[in-house]
Amino acid sequence: MKHRLVTSALVGLVMALAVPAGASSSDQALWVWDGPVDGVIEFAVNRSVTDLYLSAPPGFSSDARYAPFIADARTQGLRVWAVAGDASWAKNSSAWVDWTTEVVGFGQFDGIVADVEPYLLADWSNDRRRSRLISSYLKNLKSATAAAGSTEMLVAVPFWWDLDEYRIKGKTLVEQTLATTDGVVVMAYRDHAEGVDGIVDLAGFEVALGSQMSKRVVVGVETGAASLDKVTFQEEGLAAMAAELTKVEAAFTGASGYGGVAIHHYASYSTMNP
Repeated sequence: MKHRLVTSALVGLVMALAVPAGASSSDQALWVWDGPVDGVIEFAVNRSVTDLYLSAPPGFSSDARYAPFIADARTQGLRVWAVAGDASWAKNSSAWVDWTTEVVGFGQFDGIVADVEPYLLADWSNDRRRSRLISSYLKNLKSATAAAGSTEMLVAVPFWWDLDEYRIKGKTLVEQTLATTDGVVVMAYRDHAEGVDGIVDLAGFEVALGSQMSKRVVVGVETGAASLDKVTFQEEGLAAMAAELTKVEAAFTGASGYGGVAIHHYASYSTMNP
């Protein structure tokens, strides 16, 4: 059972708390899977983006494009986060730690966003194997967070990781994840902010939990193609998305755990209809 019955109460309790240093409710991140390509920085500045979640797969440090791209982004006031991940990293600690170490050694990113989605593996469909997989994921996340050191690490999580069926030792999977790292980007992919099954409904528990735990929770939205219309703003267009994100901002402003929104992703967002 989802925790919607307690979400409103939790959100109400945390709304009076101040937003922590380093985070602003006006933060807006943009996923960039294309890597350091021309046009991204100008587009981001024009759309009031504050953070770029830039694809930086293992071995990126040998690509000469990254350093000047990050430097140019910084001159425009943008923060740049390294993004990579694979579902297999939930089982393969060395791959996750090695990439994290590469990012830290590169020394130019503002933070790390790990996109490790263990539910994409076959083991997730079997209760016993899923339990072992989750334990492995959390263990590997802990190792990667340790490797990150003082570099902030966020991880992408689905909104349904607050379901009771994924509890471990009395705590939801999203609680366990937040306890293990610095914060999450919750993929609350819906095309409306309010009401049942809206963005605020899906992310409310996570934002409230982040406020209680002093962790950052960024709310993710989708602009790309999706199998269900309600998952993406692609059909609605830019103006409709802006209106809904204003409602998200109004709902969460004042919650200390709210770290703004993250728009997925540059290739689709940059070609959306008005």
